[in-house]
Amino acid sequence: MKRRLLFSLFISAALAGCQSEKPIRVEAAQPAEVAPALADSLPEVPASGAVGRRDWHQLGRRTSRTAPLIVYRRGVLRAPGSDTTALPPSEAQLHDLTLKASEYFQIDPTQPAEVHGREGTVVRIPAGVLVTSANQPAANPVWVELKECYSVADMLLSNLSTVTPEGELLESGGIVLVRASAKGQQLRLAPGEAFQLEMPGAAARKKELKLFYGQGGRGRQPVRWVAAGPSAELPLAPKAAATADQMPSYGSGPADINKLVRYPQTAVASRTEGIVYASFLVDEAGRVESPEIVRGIGGGCDEEVLRVLRQTSGQWTPARSGGQLVKVKMMLPIRFAFHDGLANSAEAPAADSAVPAATAQTVADDEVDSDENSSNRRVYTCRRLGWLNADKPLTASSSIGFTVPVDVEPGTSIRLVFEDCLAIAEAQPQADGYSFQGIPGNRKVLLIGLQYRNGTPFIAMRRTVTGQAASEQLEFQETTLADLERTMERIQ
Repeated sequence: MKRRLLFSLFISAALAGCQSEKPIRVEAAQPAEVAPALADSLPEVPASGAVGRRDWHQLGRRTSRTAPLIVYRRGVLRAPGSDTTALPPSEAQLHDLTLKASEYFQIDPTQPAEVHGREGTVVRIPAGVLVTSANQPAANPVWVELKECYSVADMLLSNLSTVTPEGELLESGGIVLVRASAKGQQLRLAPGEAFQLEMPGAAARKKELKLFYGQGGRGRQPVRWVAAGPSAELPLAPKAAATADQMPSYGSGPADINKLVRYPQTAVASRTEGIVYASFLVDEAGRVESPEIVRGIGGGCDEEVLRVLRQTSGQWTPARSGGQLVKVKMMLPIRFAFHDGLANSAEAPAADSAVPAATAQTVADDEVDSDENSSNRRVYTCRRLGWLNADKPLTASSSIGFTVPVDVEPGTSIRLVFEDCLAIAEAQPQADGYSFQGIPGNRKVLLIGLQYRNGTPFIAMRRTVTGQAASEQLEFQETTLADLERTMERIQ
């Protein structure tokens, strides 16, 4: 009996010693915030069935070295919905599956923002210009969406053409989509505000390309292009802000500027004198930007002041506000006072002093063109978000029309791609097929038909010359999404 009791006590002690310790509670890691899924932002490689993802990272290079940027993260948006592996619905359109993916950038709307697309597009958004539909300032954080379509393949697969609402055909230098959202709600520009769009490639090489805004594009409605007007060619005007705590200075003071000013011989000969008022910006690196004469006196004096300002660029002590380097706007009056002794001097200094303006205003936004805006870039001032296109009218000595006798179905689209320029026309459904009207005659083109039936894509392609026939035949062949995209990418 004692032996049994001792054995029981031994087993109980052993079991107690083998009990596991209580688990330590660990706070679950918060999932990384992702960009909001919008209706027409789809995975990068839909043909493979896998959603393209890139790791977030800091922006490696800025267009402007002095842009007051903080940190930018970017990536490709996941597909809408929680189940990205599910098959698309049968009523989906083909471009729903082939639409080029967007990049998303998280920005602080209270600070100037500059985001860079992988194909060279730069979007500069001034501080405080994004608002909600109720005109309330956008709350941090804001997601900026950028979709770049610079090739025929990107445009065709994204269901884009280059046609105005009146049916006029345009030649494009590139199409981009710029949108912004916060907390899942679309944002817009506040009334009277604008942002800057910098485009590479053909948009820069062809200076005659103008900015066009996209209209439509919702659901099955195609995007049509409306001219933005001359305001798109004007630079963003610097905004006034609070006076800096410490204003810029040059050398030891005005006397050092006086040493650089020379009385022009033309002004000496004509006895021109007076005060030249010049405005300019001193950036965070002490560089002089955008010098211009506000009020001049002629005789070469205005040009002399501008010369001096350019000579001093990079040698100014920049302004500070709240302990931070800031860009400020300055006003510099320089008095040219004539006296007889100047007539005997080939390069006489100005007789009076250069006195800095008593007041200056901080320019909060990096909105002034810098030296990095070279000839291979084209900058537009945009007053609305959405689809943006660099275009010019496609000129033609004559225009023709023709029909493609294909059964009209919701999943069919017929496009005409010009081989000598980036222009895409879209056929309109008629009783006898799809019709093109107002097409330039005697031009080499590629006729492309796309269909999506019962979850299967079909493609038809034919090279022809416009005006040779009143009817053009197309023969559709079954394909896959991967082969379709590869075929589109081979189009020049």
